[in-house]
Amino acid sequence: MRSKTMRILIVGAGDVGTNIAHDLADSHAVTVIDRDSERIDALTADAALAGVVGDGRSVGTLDEAGLSEADIVVASTDSDSANVMVCNAAKEATDPHTIARVKDVGLYRAWQSFDKGLGVDAMLCIDLLAARSLVRSVVLPGAKAVDTFADGTAEVAEFDIGAETPISGQSVAEADQYPSVTFAAIIRDGELLIPNGETVIKADDCLVVIGSTHGVSRFAKDVSDRPTLQPDDDIVIAGGDSLGYNVARLFEDRGFAPEVIEHDPERVSRLANQLGTSTVVEADATDVDGFARDHLTEADLLVGTVDDDTNYLLAKLARELGVEQTVEVVDNRDVIDLFESTGLDVVVHPQDIVAGEILQTIYEGGSEKVAVLEHDEAEVLEIEVDEESLLAGSTIQGADSELPQEFVVGAVIRGGTLRTPRGGTVIQTGDRVIAFMDAAVADEISSQL
Repeated sequence: MRSKTMRILIVGAGDVGTNIAHDLADSHAVTVIDRDSERIDALTADAALAGVVGDGRSVGTLDEAGLSEADIVVASTDSDSANVMVCNAAKEATDPHTIARVKDVGLYRAWQSFDKGLGVDAMLCIDLLAARSLVRSVVLPGAKAVDTFADGTAEVAEFDIGAETPISGQSVAEADQYPSVTFAAIIRDGELLIPNGETVIKADDCLVVIGSTHGVSRFAKDVSDRPTLQPDDDIVIAGGDSLGYNVARLFEDRGFAPEVIEHDPERVSRLANQLGTSTVVEADATDVDGFARDHLTEADLLVGTVDDDTNYLLAKLARELGVEQTVEVVDNRDVIDLFESTGLDVVVHPQDIVAGEILQTIYEGGSEKVAVLEHDEAEVLEIEVDEESLLAGSTIQGADSELPQEFVVGAVIRGGTLRTPRGGTVIQTGDRVIAFMDAAVADEISSQL
């Protein structure tokens, strides 16, 4: 698959806009618009990026940024209404493909009911995406992050390896007893390592695996020291805002009956009417001591969807009270390392998730689905192999010799069936390949795939 060079305008130079701009800059012409001149100055220090200071809702600003030649406009400010206005202004002026990031699930549902109108071609709801990722990660025991590919045929997941994990101290060749799973990468001391058969898996490693959903599930159960969540387990969700509501609803869809804690009486009433098997309790999760005494003593899982500080304190108290599993949503990228270094089970960073979804949407025409792992350090691509691809007609071993060491074929889907890649596996035109790579080489090699 060969990706054409596109002209992409990104409105909003926050976490998400900045990350996708850097991801795209090596292979596409990217211009970023933001009202904050300091943000634009920081971005344009990278010679591959162009920047315009101004309001992206203004046609004049969009024109200055090159709207007339743009293939794609991404609206990723912190304001839902501004993002929709940006897309609408772009559509009124010309006809680029428009992508809007939003938080309000109601707005997202309205957009769906309007047959995807409002000048927005693709709308990505950050709370809904984060909730789906969170619930997937919890249901798969021990997984830090999970993403699915090829219409659910393949799964990519990250697992922390502890001293007591059965495969700790084993070589990859010894540990790889799972026919439909590939050990794609190891994150060790913050560095990305592509393993071979002799690589020894160590305590404190983070292992990235790619495989069939059944195979990854079996692997998770074997290596995780966390119990598999049962339908009658006591799940406590701290926070009943949009994210907390969607987490509860998705747990309900899987047969669970969580308890949602929310301090706003109007929101409590609304949640009680909107949810099914969940119990909604009016209480203040920011009263950490009282919340812990009243709601965590019998809990099996705590999900923190309040603010970063409260989520952290609740998770630490939950651990002290013997709660078996905790999941925390973290908005501030700067404190993610703190959460993870203290041994909390699952940390969800919504901005990483929506950044991956934006990249997936941008590449959709080229049959690439992109997932961002390890907070933008690595990427997973789903590639449809055509006649021009370097992979077509090549064995895995042959492709490895032509591509950087940081590129790993994790799965090959042919005719809807997942095939675990081995050195002699021949990749055919029409196959879908799930590949893992260091983010630094993704743009460099994408045009060859």
